[in-house]
Amino acid sequence: MSTFIIKPIAAAETMPVQDPFLYAVYHKDVYPAGDSKMQAPKNNLKYRMYHGDRIPGFPQHPHRGFETITCTLEGTIDHSDSLGGCGRYGNGDLQWMTAGKGILYGEMFPLLHPNKENRSRYFQLWLNLPSRKKMVKPNQVMHWSENITRFTTEDANVSVTVFAGSLLGHSALPPAKDSFAKIPGSDVNIWHITMKAGSTFTLPPSAENSMRSLYFVEGSGLTLDENTHVIPESSVVEFKDSSAKETILSNTSMKNIEVLVLQGKPIGEPVVIEGPFVMNTKEEVAQALRDYQKTRFGGWPWPEEAMVFPREKGRFLSVKGKEEEVPPSVISDAVTSIENEKEKKRRQREH
Repeated sequence: MSTFIIKPIAAAETMPVQDPFLYAVYHKDVYPAGDSKMQAPKNNLKYRMYHGDRIPGFPQHPHRGFETITCTLEGTIDHSDSLGGCGRYGNGDLQWMTAGKGILYGEMFPLLHPNKENRSRYFQLWLNLPSRKKMVKPNQVMHWSENITRFTTEDANVSVTVFAGSLLGHSALPPAKDSFAKIPGSDVNIWHITMKAGSTFTLPPSAENSMRSLYFVEGSGLTLDENTHVIPESSVVEFKDSSAKETILSNTSMKNIEVLVLQGKPIGEPVVIEGPFVMNTKEEVAQALRDYQKTRFGGWPWPEEAMVFPREKGRFLSVKGKEEEVPPSVISDAVTSIENEKEKKRRQREH
């Protein structure tokens, strides 16, 4: 039988985490249809993520000493940063950003749909960096939804997205190059599991000494260990020894449920968090603030506090010094269009 404790997840608040994770939040909003500028139709709308003017989001803000992993489920995010990078992603994509020695970036949620509501659902996670990695050069990687590892059980009643790590022989795409998850033995795993009514799913034991947290974010009727333990809605289950035995999840309800699982080996170093800076000592945090005030982590090269790109712009990633990256579906559509045009011309020649 698994040993664990259960904690509630308060609405609109961050979720409890265990080392090596620092922060976890499940964002869920339903925005109205957007106007011609992808804005809300009026000011002062009250939403969980309404930090912009009339476009929700998070204008430019600094980070140092950790990583952000943004796992999208629904909706679109426009990214811009102090290194000149930018992009648009969402609806299943993942952005992995290693802040390292410091970066400014903004995340905005343009209301792309003019004739229907704009839904937004995603997990944002902060993963700590060991002291030797805290001052690496900032870098990021985008995992497009088309490439992300997903699988279903044989009975098709459970579907799993492997955002990081591996599960039952299914391995995720590689993390950012300087990530803690890149270190052998870190055992960093991020799984999003959707279970249909009446289904069961077995989590295998973790690596020894790893910390595992299971977040019950959608639905009701989750039980553990063959219905021995009923898990309340909006709860986190913190396992005390997940390496001891497998854990059986059951959905006893008549609707789908969703859970997020975070797992990893503790870094085990002192952690000092002051807003957007995560270091090992108070002096290092103070130095981070001084560096930010002096250098602005490279400055802000954009005309707006956080950029929002044209409505017709598709998903993309632009990193300074590299060719713009687009998802595989865009490349496939372009190739198909070229082939169709060639075929059209061939037929015209024949006639």
